[in-house]
Amino acid sequence: MKKILVFYIAFFIFIVSLLAYQGCAELDKSLVAPQSAPGVHPAGWADSTNVNFHGAYIAKTNWNLKTCKTCHGGDFKGGTAGVSCFTCHTGSNGPESCNTCHGSRDPSYTHSWPPQSLSHLWDETDRGVGAHNHHLSPDSTERYSARVACSECHLHLASFDDPNHIDSTRHGAALITFGVLAHNSIGGGVMPNPTYDPVTNSCSQVYCHGYFKNGNLNFQPTFNNPESVTCGSCHGDPISGNPTPGAPNNFQPPHYSFFTINTCWQCHSSVIDSSGTIIAPSLHINGQINVFPEDKHSPGKKSMFKNAGDQKRTE
Repeated sequence: MKKILVFYIAFFIFIVSLLAYQGCAELDKSLVAPQSAPGVHPAGWADSTNVNFHGAYIAKTNWNLKTCKTCHGGDFKGGTAGVSCFTCHTGSNGPESCNTCHGSRDPSYTHSWPPQSLSHLWDETDRGVGAHNHHLSPDSTERYSARVACSECHLHLASFDDPNHIDSTRHGAALITFGVLAHNSIGGGVMPNPTYDPVTNSCSQVYCHGYFKNGNLNFQPTFNNPESVTCGSCHGDPISGNPTPGAPNNFQPPHYSFFTINTCWQCHSSVIDSSGTIIAPSLHINGQINVFPEDKHSPGKKSMFKNAGDQKRTE
């Protein structure tokens, strides 16, 4: 009797073990090996020219770096994988540095704004590149104005994962939100109402491009066509290139019909020279009116003239 009981107990244990084993085997069939687990990255993961490049993979996830942190650590410096992302991403914030995705990491000229764009393009005709350099470059030969802060066209960001940074609904397109400069009402009488059209890639009613007293109020520059902005397009006559406010036929003192681009220096010598070349971009489209080197006055300061009309026509 004992032998029979032992036999049935052993047989029962065998059946239970077999079922458990079979159940686990079936469960294993449904598992998919994670593509980004340590040691199993596909070939070409670190090669930017390869279809398996991790940058392209991360872009498809809407630039979600949280998965990377699960293996490489919250600071990207090793984690459980024991591999630091800072080996290649040498910026102060590693993979979360601004110029990881847009801008340049060239040691001779690092910057966080396009070019290059998220699509790795450098041509100004691409809307992801456009006139960024003409607004932001520290090289004054690239600009005709004061440098523009990123926050003048985009929302301020506190960190990489700031809610204002990456929005899945925009699919990589940046949100345009104008700041203080575009709303500047210097000179009075005109109140900018800046807008951006993502279809035509153009902005309108911005102080920066003529929406001010005696400016060309209807001018709409195209962001990815820098040649759409010429001398005279914001104030003056874009056809002749005469930047005198009111040109060609609506002159108002202290500007007169005989003024040309070679006359501007007589009152704005801190900004432009007698040849009509802007010599101090930082003093152009900077939210102020700069008249003579010693009188860099803003709307809140007193002009050297009691009335603008007091200026001598021969100066």
